[in-house]
Amino acid sequence: MEKLNKNILILVTILAVFMVTYHLAYTQAFFLTPIRHANLHLMLGLTISFLWSMYKKEKPVEKAIAFILAVLSVYATGYIFVEYDELELLRSPIFALNTQDLIVGTLIIGLTVEACRRGFGITFPLVALLFIAYALFGYALPGPLRAPNISYQELINAYVMSFEGGIYGSTLGVSANYIFLFVLFGSFLGATGASSFFNKIGMMAGCKLAGGPAISSVVSSALMGSVTGSAMANVVATGTYTIPLMKRAGYPPYVAGAIEAAASTGGQIMPPVMGVTAFVLAEMAHVPYVEVLQAALLPALLYFLGVGLYVQFQAKRLGLGSNFSMECYSAMELMREAPLFLGPLALIIAMLFMGYSPMFTIFWAILLLVVCGIWNIWRQNRLSSLLEIFIPAIRESAVTGAKIAVTCAVLGPVITTMTKTGLGMRLPGIIAMLSGDSMIVALLITAVVCIILGMGVPTIAAYLMVAMVGLPTLVKLGVEPFSAHMFVFFFAVFSGITPPVAATAIPAAALAESKYMKTAVEAAKIGGVGFFLPFLLVSSPEIMLGQTSSSPWYTLFFFLVGVLMLVLGAGGLSFYLFKPLQRWEAAAAVVGAIGLLWAMFKETTIAYAVSLAYVFVVTAMIYFRKGAGNTEKDLS
Repeated sequence: MEKLNKNILILVTILAVFMVTYHLAYTQAFFLTPIRHANLHLMLGLTISFLWSMYKKEKPVEKAIAFILAVLSVYATGYIFVEYDELELLRSPIFALNTQDLIVGTLIIGLTVEACRRGFGITFPLVALLFIAYALFGYALPGPLRAPNISYQELINAYVMSFEGGIYGSTLGVSANYIFLFVLFGSFLGATGASSFFNKIGMMAGCKLAGGPAISSVVSSALMGSVTGSAMANVVATGTYTIPLMKRAGYPPYVAGAIEAAASTGGQIMPPVMGVTAFVLAEMAHVPYVEVLQAALLPALLYFLGVGLYVQFQAKRLGLGSNFSMECYSAMELMREAPLFLGPLALIIAMLFMGYSPMFTIFWAILLLVVCGIWNIWRQNRLSSLLEIFIPAIRESAVTGAKIAVTCAVLGPVITTMTKTGLGMRLPGIIAMLSGDSMIVALLITAVVCIILGMGVPTIAAYLMVAMVGLPTLVKLGVEPFSAHMFVFFFAVFSGITPPVAATAIPAAALAESKYMKTAVEAAKIGGVGFFLPFLLVSSPEIMLGQTSSSPWYTLFFFLVGVLMLVLGAGGLSFYLFKPLQRWEAAAAVVGAIGLLWAMFKETTIAYAVSLAYVFVVTAMIYFRKGAGNTEKDLS
């Protein structure tokens, strides 16, 4: 069995090297048409997913099943290569699929769903199967959810063989053209020691503030998350170091895990790389990716400010970390390492703003990173370990990219079902009816739906499913289209720390050796200040750079109001503002934050005057109040 696993790992590594080499070369010369390129990406994604599953399985029967699925993946996607011209020009347009077409189409759907299950669990594949079942049998439902009677051949044609949507739709193309390359960049960055560098920067911040190691976790997670774009990968990369540090400083294990989970979640909204969903958002919103980066910058800074304020206030209230000595690094020491990690990031930002495509940009960023990495390894006299550093990173990026590829493929049938059955047009009407044509109520419903659908599924899946349903309603009620996209995107990200699933809390709880649910609840509480932000994007789109023609003073004003809102929210949730708070004071502080948000929706002088007067009175009462507040050690 050990020899078999070694051979499987060698095969996966060979395929990973080919996948990486091909995708990098494709950025410079388009060897294949877009659909053939996406099909090769899917072939590699399915094959590597099943072979990696085969490597991980222990029972011979499970290994044999995974191998058979890998072989079937090569056959099914290989059939598409061979029959592509006839399918596209002849059989698909006139709905004349033959028996083998139907078998292969069914096989591709089944293989992508199963590969997605093996990569991300059962939740999202079940959702996808429910949508497919609705397309097949929805005609039997009564009332407004009744779907037209669609034949099996027509459905397979729409899902696979037409190549105009479905599995070969835009989401798989985004994975093939952008996402995989940015995943590769993140893996190389980690392999060259980025997590250690970012942790050192975090330590510098932690040395200066009462939050100490918790502040270190927030800063290092923000920096690492900005380039990995993956919350769970971020938890593992930075949490391995920061969580034990927080525990030694006196933080309860579940609090240490929760701080890391909440901080790592924000990496998906932090430029310049963000998460994979940002690329799909740019595609869906029909805007350049650089516009998404601009728009997300200030809201992302506000999110990390909110999380940082929470942990700082919490440390003040409980006296955590005040007597804990942290290792601090000099600015000069960090400056010597900075070019290796910050140079490629600066290149990405510069080239994107110069108008180059993300695919072209990331190629040169990866090239610069590899050159700098090799130079750094040579400087340390470790050239003999070059392959030991880069080969695992290549394999890791291929496995992660394969999982994302099959997930993007599974999203295709879900989106096609929404359009093919008309469900995407009926559900917005239902939401509008439930909201009573109230924008605030519609936003709340959309947020709840996004969090529910985001339980246990990748962020990209949650975003797309809600975007198809909720966006038309929000736009109809007066929300700017791009603001609506960002609203859904942010809540899809935050679903990662929302119980009862809270996927990001799983690795954090494991590293902290704490109870998962207790960690998840605390993570939602810490990240809870960020739940104000999506509403801020709708009420005050000026906070998103480049989205309005308003004066920069408006952007500054709304940003400062946002800061005040986060101070009150973090103070209320952590029970500390100037001093430990009593329960009524904490509740009053949270009400003050909500009041500021209400004023930004109202956009009237009276609303701002009332809310600011309330905030002034509450903060003055807290500041001048005598006596102890809530200093309980039990944070739950």
